[in-house]
Amino acid sequence: MKKKVAIQNINSLTKIKSLYPDMTHAEQNIADYILNNSEEMFTITIQGLAQRTMVSLPSVNRFAKRLGFSGFKDFKTELIKDIGVSFHISPDGMDDDSVEGVTKSIFNKQIGNLKETLDNINYTAINKAVDTVGSARCLVFFAVPSSIPLAFDFSWKYSLAGKTCLFNSDIYTQKIFATQCGRGDVAFGISFSGESSEVVDCLRIAGASGATTICITTFIEPSITEHADIKLFTAPVRSLYQKIDLPSKISQTAIMDIIYLLVVMNNKERASKSISKSEKELLRHRKKPGYKASKHLK
Repeated sequence: MKKKVAIQNINSLTKIKSLYPDMTHAEQNIADYILNNSEEMFTITIQGLAQRTMVSLPSVNRFAKRLGFSGFKDFKTELIKDIGVSFHISPDGMDDDSVEGVTKSIFNKQIGNLKETLDNINYTAINKAVDTVGSARCLVFFAVPSSIPLAFDFSWKYSLAGKTCLFNSDIYTQKIFATQCGRGDVAFGISFSGESSEVVDCLRIAGASGATTICITTFIEPSITEHADIKLFTAPVRSLYQKIDLPSKISQTAIMDIIYLLVVMNNKERASKSISKSEKELLRHRKKPGYKASKHLK
């Protein structure tokens, strides 16, 4: 049976979006209506919501309880409060298809996702991750293609700061790394959906091998959370571009940056020496003064 993740302290609109993939058809009907008509929630009754979504009254109450509330009244009170602090959900898609419209929409969605992630962040989990990563013998990263750039970037950053890291974009190599994990190692599983079977399996193997496991995902109850000692979440994005999911990737990067910076700050002297040595070596390979490009490159 899948373990339930505590969701009491998460914004109600974020809960809806995060749990959406695991909802029943009736629950998704209710969720769609609320997310697309949030302004109506100030005055709507349970009967009105049931009628508009073509579900039964018990289904509406079950929906509220699914989100961790005692019933519809409790849920509506919290929902109105959250809408009141500017968690308005805009319609799917772009404002318009012009360059300016697309540009503004992308920026607004990314800024909105960062704010929503920040407002729902679990500082206890962040602290645990910082302590665990800071004292880790080795950091191992698991990711499939859509999350590979993030895994590569942070394995590189931690390596510069003097941490021993393992990452390879080949999933079979990642599975070998997972089997070699042991006590004192920390394994990161990075997955937007939390259902990438390869990443879930690698994190499971790493945990069974003795490593402390950390997952970074978007939805609240995906399979990956079953195998994570520390669970970090970003706010999901409900839009036409859900599968591309640019905003959540930015938020995942922000969370990873927070952990990295705090780890470096907590080990400032050692990290500074390592970064300085790394930079000196990298400078040796940069373009020398007076360098002239070959004719065919001009």
